[in-house]
Amino acid sequence: MARKRKKAGAISENKFAIIFVTGVVLSVAIILGVKVNSIKQELAKRESYNQKVIEELESEDERSKKLEEQRKYVQTDSYIIEMAREKLGLVFPDEIAIKAEK
Repeated sequence: MARKRKKAGAISENKFAIIFVTGVVLSVAIILGVKVNSIKQELAKRESYNQKVIEELESEDERSKKLEEQRKYVQTDSYIIEMAREKLGLVFPDEIAIKAEK
């Protein structure tokens, strides 16, 4: 009889240990699942940010090209002549300036 009680107690302890270990494993699995999900969300945010930065970089590259073209244009004679006519109202000696009345 004493042996049956010891055996029943051992089985009861084994069941408790199995349930405890199962609970711990499930808890760790849940915690890891939550952590993986938060890492995925953070990764998605960073990917979105990286894409935004790449788009801004491309936009600034286009702007830089346009500014370089503008810089080259303002160094030409045609730009100087255009500005002299528009801003200062100057004309070449053999030209006649006609202005519309406002």
